[in-house]
Amino acid sequence: MDGGALVTPPEISVAIPTCNGRGLLEPCLEALDALSYPQDRVEILVYDNGSTDGTIAWLSERHARVRVLSSPHNEGFAAPCNRLAAAAGTRLVCFLNNDVRAEPDFLSMLTDVASSTRAACVGARVLSADGERIEFDGGTMNFLGHGAPLRNGALAADHAGDAEAFETLFASGAAMLVDREVFLSAGGFDEGYFAYFEDMDLGWRLWTLGERCVQAPMARVRHREHASEGLLPAGRRLALLERNALLSVVKNYEEARAGRVFRCALALIAEREKLASDPARRRACREGLLSATVALPDTERRAAELRTRRKRQDADIAPLFKDPWRAPIAGEAYARRQREAAELFGAADIFAPPPDASGSTEDSACA
Repeated sequence: MDGGALVTPPEISVAIPTCNGRGLLEPCLEALDALSYPQDRVEILVYDNGSTDGTIAWLSERHARVRVLSSPHNEGFAAPCNRLAAAAGTRLVCFLNNDVRAEPDFLSMLTDVASSTRAACVGARVLSADGERIEFDGGTMNFLGHGAPLRNGALAADHAGDAEAFETLFASGAAMLVDREVFLSAGGFDEGYFAYFEDMDLGWRLWTLGERCVQAPMARVRHREHASEGLLPAGRRLALLERNALLSVVKNYEEARAGRVFRCALALIAEREKLASDPARRRACREGLLSATVALPDTERRAAELRTRRKRQDADIAPLFKDPWRAPIAGEAYARRQREAAELFGAADIFAPPPDASGSTEDSACA
């Protein structure tokens, strides 16, 4: 991205995937119409994932400026975003969830930070629907590939004055700006993920390829948390989190460390199945492991290709994890097993030693 002050605001394509989200799209599009950003510099694209609620007809009638792409069935989050980016007619693409409402200066803040930092990816602060709490303000990750949002649950008023952009491992797919060419060259979102952790995987991958991701806390959206999750069968979200974390480990670590961490992760997913208090989490461990096994050959091929293009080592990226010892499930019993397994497999050699207390929280994904 070009540095220097912006004179003419750059053209931007806002890309929104949706599935039976007509009721969510209405406030989302209304907020885009109210942006302070020049409307003639904004292209809006919506990808309809086989909706049966009349979304396409409604968009044609009520929002004629919106370009609509569609599929006869639900393709998740990753694939539609890639289709939208490929179809965009601008250098910058802003991905938005259909259940967010952007604040008026949202795009101006994102583009200013993109220009000043030259980062390939710029993330927005995601607030709760009422604006009182922070849901996402940068991404953290444990060494097993389980991502989590920074400052989740913090009072927005306590951080209202935050104005400085900062480096982050990844931005939330709910609201991020990317350089279209860099995004597509990096492979976009991994379509095998369907949904969840695809934004974490993208950010991690961009760092390995020599690019940067930054968080812009002054660019803000309000999010109806998990408003679209009812589209997934019960327990599917947790299974996808388990599966996609395993695949991210294989793909994004350097080869020798990827093998060590993957073996450690296999041992620990069995421990989570035994120790998780939630039956849905126990089932998700089994289902996530099975589906990761099916996807493993393709992931290994992608990993081999990415390693030929790698420009940063794991040790250079490790500080961006922020919370490498966070346990995916609560309880000291699991946290102790995680520490023991990491030592046994030599799986976390680039991180400081783990604390004695678990500090565990359940996995959380914002996008």
